[in-house]
Amino acid sequence: MTAAMVAEPALSLKEEFEEKGYILQRGFFSPDEMDALLQEIRRAGTQRDGHCLNKDDMVFYGDIVRASPFLQSFATQPRVIGLLKELIGPEFWIRWDQAVGKFPGGSHFPWHQDNAYNKLADPHFQFWIGLTPMNEENGGLWLQPGSHKLGLLPHSKVDNHLACDVQPCKPEFVATEKGDVIVFSSLTLHYTTRNISERERWAWVIEYMSCEYFDPHVSPPYFVVCENGEPVQKLVDSYKGSKDPRQRMKYLGARTRENLREKAKRVLAKATRIVPGAK
Repeated sequence: MTAAMVAEPALSLKEEFEEKGYILQRGFFSPDEMDALLQEIRRAGTQRDGHCLNKDDMVFYGDIVRASPFLQSFATQPRVIGLLKELIGPEFWIRWDQAVGKFPGGSHFPWHQDNAYNKLADPHFQFWIGLTPMNEENGGLWLQPGSHKLGLLPHSKVDNHLACDVQPCKPEFVATEKGDVIVFSSLTLHYTTRNISERERWAWVIEYMSCEYFDPHVSPPYFVVCENGEPVQKLVDSYKGSKDPRQRMKYLGARTRENLREKAKRVLAKATRIVPGAK
């Protein structure tokens, strides 16, 4: 047997994720499951306040998992946790979620890393569920393989979005059917195109984070969904990362600046009441 005939060993899911910054799971959910899920997302989403990114025929329903027992159960079911624990480890929680609807005419979403928006020091895992088919005509997802290895790249404000200053060199388009799942790093560069079709495109993205890490933007209770490698649904006042002073020190400067800005706003508001026209 020649060397050319020896097949390369298949990568494990974790190895593939570490190499590319994403994995694709075809047919992870059934079309019927997606229909029921989208119906609940619409119900829960319309009860939330409007999202700051709602614009240009795009709708965002944010942090809806906390508003729906159905969504909580869906996001913590054993097959979801079983897949994610191979990538994250045995302990993790949900820091955020959002459903995104892109209607006919909906605009593109610039190349970006999600950490540019949330300013987190550590990566998390984006669990992207295709609620409808996704293709190049209806605003599908492009990814830059390996970009998660570069760390957080510089971004600039463009309209109400952030756009990465570094342009991808060999991006890949990922076409999906209803029920497919893409898991990608929050540091993986991604982009969605304009919806030039006549159909809506919907996805639900759940952001899972290791309990080793802290997110200063999320207030307790924290929604822990995996303990010792097993699915759970626990709202807790603290977890390992939130109690770790080394994790909190990462954000000390940012929190100090934020507190100073809030204090300055309060002082200015008070001055305006005392001296009309003060700026």
